[in-house]
Amino acid sequence: MKVVYIHSSYRPNDLIGNWFEETKKYCKSTGGDAYFVIKFTHKETQPDDIVVGGSVSCGIHARMFHYFGLQDMFSYFATRKLLKQLDEIKPDIIHCHVINDCFLHMGLFTDYVNKRNINVVWTFHDARVLTGMCPYPIYTGCNQWKTNCKHCPQENRFLAPAHEIINLSNWVHRYRKHTIGHIKHLTIVTPSKWMAGLVNESYLKQNRCIVINNGINHNVFKKVQSDIRIKHGITEEKKILLTVGNPIGELKGRKYLHRLISELPQERYEFVMVGCNETDVEKYKQVSNVLAFPRINRDELIAFYSAADLFVNTTLADNFPTVNLEAQACGCPIVAFDSDGTPETIDPKCGKVVPRKNYEALKQAILNFNYDGAREAAISFASQFDQQKCIEQYIKLYKELL
Repeated sequence: MKVVYIHSSYRPNDLIGNWFEETKKYCKSTGGDAYFVIKFTHKETQPDDIVVGGSVSCGIHARMFHYFGLQDMFSYFATRKLLKQLDEIKPDIIHCHVINDCFLHMGLFTDYVNKRNINVVWTFHDARVLTGMCPYPIYTGCNQWKTNCKHCPQENRFLAPAHEIINLSNWVHRYRKHTIGHIKHLTIVTPSKWMAGLVNESYLKQNRCIVINNGINHNVFKKVQSDIRIKHGITEEKKILLTVGNPIGELKGRKYLHRLISELPQERYEFVMVGCNETDVEKYKQVSNVLAFPRINRDELIAFYSAADLFVNTTLADNFPTVNLEAQACGCPIVAFDSDGTPETIDPKCGKVVPRKNYEALKQAILNFNYDGAREAAISFASQFDQQKCIEQYIKLYKELL
């Protein structure tokens, strides 16, 4: 079996990097191999990665997006070069992740996989494949993607052209329908039932779509003995409220967190925010019950997960937030907004989900949270979302397609 992964970028120890490494081991055990195709980057890549494009092709593609909202229809020569490399590999399966990111010509790609009858597995990490541009149309309150994108609302945009002259995302939506919508052997995988529901309302609803939940590494994310309270001088009387984002911006509910900090009693709660911008880091240096970090290493993150009394997730849009699973695996219960796939990652026995953007409901859920048995229930719930199980489900899917 020969499998080719295509993704805009990855790190060897991230979710997709781990999937790839395990897939590579399996393919080699069958006499095959696995390969990784990534978008050109100025950063260091892995030695065996196949890189698409260069600073010129990716730069032009990116500018067409940032000025006009156009993508997927450029990088012609870079994509042709990639397809010649794929001809040498002769893949049985191409596993796409985020590839609508200004580095592939989708028309060429579609023609290639169709002419060679290659099975395509496509994991939807967000909804941009279904729209003309937007990764989270529910967040923007726009339903045009269900039929035809006509114009892109200016409000609540998440992914948007940086120097927009005119927005032609309606062209992109039509183009995706005529290219991606005509891939003959396409199997869509979604991490959440919520995302599968969006697929069922889109131009791809005739395609096979299955749900494979993302998992976490339970050898890494587990409850540990933590010295966080001693290290940061947090008394046992205080409840630690933890938030993690990458970064904690408006999409992650930044304004709701700031309001909680200003309104919840300082003597009762200690706030820890990981993923803050530099402005917020400086701002909260002066607040006695707030620890604000731009980033921390993984071991320290696990120590915070293990020490925290409650994980507060105010994200306003997310497909299947594995950060919730990480927190629960370390014994930290959760209060979160009911955003997209979020409820699928929280056990009602150890967490509370409140209506999206309902600040008062969020605040009351924190103030009245029942901690009895919540840590144990959180660990038990998270245990079912295992990364190895996820990888095994993908390999099983590959076997079915051959």
